Amino acid sequence: MINEIKKIVQSDPETKNLKLSDDDILIAYQYILQKENSSVPGYQPKLVTEPYLQIVYEPTKEKLEEELNRHIKKNLEIFESDTYIENANLNDFVVSDQAHVEAFEYVEKILKDPKKYHKGFYLYGPYGTGKSFFLAGLAKKLTKEGLNVLYCFMPDLIRSMKASIGTNDLEKKINHLKRCDVLILDDIGGENMSVWFRDEILLPILHYRMNAKKTVHFSSNSSYVDLAERFKLDKDEDMELSLRIIRRIKELSFAHKFSKRYKID
Repeated sequence: MINEIKKIVQSDPETKNLKLSDDDILIAYQYILQKENSSVPGYQPKLVTEPYLQIVYEPTKEKLEEELNRHIKKNLEIFESDTYIENANLNDFVVSDQAHVEAFEYVEKILKDPKKYHKGFYLYGPYGTGKSFFLAGLAKKLTKEGLNVLYCFMPDLIRSMKASIGTNDLEKKINHLKRCDVLILDDIGGENMSVWFRDEILLPILHYRMNAKKTVHFSSNSSYVDLAERFKLDKDEDMELSLRIIRRIKELSFAHKFSKRYKID
């Protein structure tokens, strides 16, 4: 029996070159059986040789992705946001023009030292050019690097903050928006902005993050200039407040225009 087991172990590509005692032979044999038919869903066996031969179980790629999506979803649910971004992956993004090339070059720079402060993207351009998908993919990359990334779809964020008025949750949410490692504000300028949210929520958050050197990424259909007009809220006397917000957004980000229609292979 042991001779048959030895033949199996010595013919397996992973174990054939190992110097094994009879006890180790049995462990290696069990490993071969288990890797072919793992009994632990979401985990796969790995044969470790140091400090001694043993079988350990590691999460599969799919399990790690599931855990990552759960972490992102947890943050999204703080502001009752959509969870569609869990399907976003930068590897699926089709690089089709110079704007995309430059954006990926900056992502590479960020990922070389992800915990260092980096100015954020201000991605703007027409609907359907891949801005949200790109930032969602970046959110997942940064989460994998151990950063606390908060991705907020602006209309959902505003509704969530309004629902928290008069409760302890409001200050907790504001503090989370101020202090998370990376904040992503998707579709800024596309929401139904109010004076209260603009002056009491958005401005203090951006001001705090600017002074604390904490990264913020934005996506918008509007350029900086057009966004300033939207933040006026149709009141001429609001222009100074609008410009104060735009100055902070410009300090926190650099404008990068996506103009080509986005698609996935």
